[in-house]
Amino acid sequence: MSIKNKFYSFKNFILKNKSIIIVSIILVLSVISLIIQNSKESSSITINEEELQKEKYEGKIAVYISGEVKNPGVYYIDEESRVVDLIDLCGGFTNQADISELNLAEKLSDAEKIDVPKLILESEQNTSEENLEENILSNEEDNTGLININTASKEELKELKGVGDTLADNIIEYRNHTKFESIEDILNVSGIGEAKFEAIREYICVD
Repeated sequence: MSIKNKFYSFKNFILKNKSIIIVSIILVLSVISLIIQNSKESSSITINEEELQKEKYEGKIAVYISGEVKNPGVYYIDEESRVVDLIDLCGGFTNQADISELNLAEKLSDAEKIDVPKLILESEQNTSEENLEENILSNEEDNTGLININTASKEELKELKGVGDTLADNIIEYRNHTKFESIEDILNVSGIGEAKFEAIREYICVD
């Protein structure tokens, strides 16, 4: 078929299907228009969300409050706010809060942490003081400089005059089976006689 014949055939096809072709073109243009419009709307929404977020935190500072408050956490609050404003924002104190050392008028700063301590009852304070006294007494007893033959390590036992690897091992082996009730019981350990005992008795103790 010649080019001229092809051209006429194509022309006849266009004329016969003119309406269909026009409708198809309109549909394609409509789809393209919708795609472009949706893209613009999506971009606009994203920009609006970013602007809203920016406006939301503009002029705000982030402050973390913990401890004895009803709703601890991170709060965004106005720059000029004070501790009392933050307390109100998080729902107030619990009934166990100790606010004696808390300055409610203090101005807040960005990234600050406020911790509200728990109120210590008098009974709990007395118990704490008693435990502290016991710990002090215990530490004083532990710092007498004596070596406890029931608990000392091999290296600590070797610090005793005349006690080497063998005697230290013998002491440890003995106490693994029988606890030393008094320092004199060390005489039951193989290799320790009266002379050796007299040389170390002032430096050893038991529980």
